[in-house]
Amino acid sequence: MTNMCTLTGRQRDQYLGWISTLVVAVMLAGCDFSRVTVSCTEHIEAGDMGRFEDRGNGIVFDPQTQLEWYRCAVGQRYTERGCVGVPERLAWSEVDAYLDEIAEKSGDSWRVPTGGEFLALAQDQCINPSLNPNVFPNSLIDNHWVMGEGVYAGEPCMVYTYRVTRSCRLFSEDLRPFFMVKAS
Repeated sequence: MTNMCTLTGRQRDQYLGWISTLVVAVMLAGCDFSRVTVSCTEHIEAGDMGRFEDRGNGIVFDPQTQLEWYRCAVGQRYTERGCVGVPERLAWSEVDAYLDEIAEKSGDSWRVPTGGEFLALAQDQCINPSLNPNVFPNSLIDNHWVMGEGVYAGEPCMVYTYRVTRSCRLFSEDLRPFFMVKAS
């Protein structure tokens, strides 16, 4: 063992530097840098639709909010294997025209959900995404367009599906996917 009293100033600094490095290395070796991610696919049993009722043709009814949702992001198509295809990514200014085109072809009026309506879908016990995978299969983990409420009424906002968090401070020219609900 080295006697600290017999070391020169420079030797002592070097020695303390090595000791400090060793202590930091030992401390970091005990850290777990992995992130625990509780995916909804691991938390919710296959086939469990929760409160949602399947209405067929890719539509589910939420009795809590009294809304009918299309199960896939706009641009995707619902199949028995889930949502297939690539979601449309549009600027906010293009969303209404796209939904008008869908309404013309389907005979049903559709709109972008409000932030509160989208937040009501959240599964608090899981993330990655925080949507029931049996109701909204193959959901993108991305920022989705929603309609602002309150102070942001009528303004473009977004909800991030990883944890279902909302933000209204964004650029409306950004290209984002979105879900749709039947307009009443």
